[in-house]
Amino acid sequence: MDYSGRTRTLSSLVKDMKNFKFSFDSPLQRKENQWNRLQKSELIDSILRSYPLDPIRSIKLDSGILDVIDGKQRMTTIRDYMNDVFALSKNLESVTIDGNEYQIANKKFSKLDEVIQDKIKYFEILVYSFTNCTDKDVREMFRRQNNGKNLSNLQKRTVLESEELRNVTFDLTSHPFWDKLLTKTQRKGDIDKDLVREILMLTEASNEYDFGSFRSEDINKFIDMYNDKINEEKIALVKQSLDKLDESFEEIKLNKISIPMVVYGMYRMIKDNKDIEKYITWLRDDFIANYDQNENFKAYCQSSTSSSENVKGRLEYFRNVIREM
Repeated sequence: MDYSGRTRTLSSLVKDMKNFKFSFDSPLQRKENQWNRLQKSELIDSILRSYPLDPIRSIKLDSGILDVIDGKQRMTTIRDYMNDVFALSKNLESVTIDGNEYQIANKKFSKLDEVIQDKIKYFEILVYSFTNCTDKDVREMFRRQNNGKNLSNLQKRTVLESEELRNVTFDLTSHPFWDKLLTKTQRKGDIDKDLVREILMLTEASNEYDFGSFRSEDINKFIDMYNDKINEEKIALVKQSLDKLDESFEEIKLNKISIPMVVYGMYRMIKDNKDIEKYITWLRDDFIANYDQNENFKAYCQSSTSSSENVKGRLEYFRNVIREM
């Protein structure tokens, strides 16, 4: 693995983002806008107080574009602030430059004094670009640079995935049907990634493979196993299932723990060449409409919903429904 480092001004960084010289599509990175207004404001405040920022790390693609693997939130926050997308928090204190005090609270970039604007524009940050690195190199580098940081289980699982599996997860979670299933907050928190993993676990469930449960340790074990045996045919069927559900529902309200089962049910209907419209009708007029009275299914949704007993209970419920269609 080779790398080089280059110090960049923030104005040049923003210009290159505008000209698409950076990519933020790496599945290792979380979605944009993870930070709240105060967190974004504190980044700008740190710049104005000349606090050092962590370097940006990127992979240099064959096209010459830099694919960011660490620094997406910082870069997009700086870009958005310099483009007047948000105003700083009203709680920020004034800053002093060359003995002069300037107010920055509750101000957009265009409303700052010119001295303050220049301080931001010409602030420098180190950008690393890596070449000739394998997927293993990237995952290990990401793991080490985040060692000791408070990463969520979701973030840790993304690091466990091979490049191929990360791309599968990214592709499936990019499907528009998820916008109907989850809130913006849930989407921002990458909950859809674990739901996709759970769906893939269900497609692999058989007498030969027991996925255990939907607890973190079992999802991690599945990722380790699936990294080496990705089933493209099944993944294509999952994509078809999402397509069909998206076509069939303009809006849909489902309990989060029901989502993997609903998608799996459609997957089985397509795989077994059964009447898809019959499943859609049952889903709309029975399962969703009468969910509150469905004690047989809800018995597996009360507590410890990720346990083996409850996950398998929900799975068997859907299998029984499909068998009768």
